[in-house]
Amino acid sequence: MARKDRVYEDDDGRTIADMSDLSRPGMLGGFRKVQRPAAPQPEEPQRDEPWREAEPLMTPEERRWYVLGALKAAILIGLAFIVGLGLVVLLFVAGANMA
Repeated sequence: MARKDRVYEDDDGRTIADMSDLSRPGMLGGFRKVQRPAAPQPEEPQRDEPWREAEPLMTPEERRWYVLGALKAAILIGLAFIVGLGLVVLLFVAGANMA
């Protein structure tokens, strides 16, 4: 029995992940690429990443400050864990000496 194509009312026609080049997995797992003839290229190439603009959103200096801020936050969180672990070890050592 043939499968009917489903039509959804909220479908805008975009392809999120094209899975047409993959075949079924083999016995050992993994997917193989299927060799298909090349599709004809459109006259005007479409942009693959329309969210990227021609003009960058941040300057290199702003990007550097954002990266440094994120690193500072990560180091602060890491130091909090190290101090907490040090306190736990100190309590265990002090408890062992009292016994």
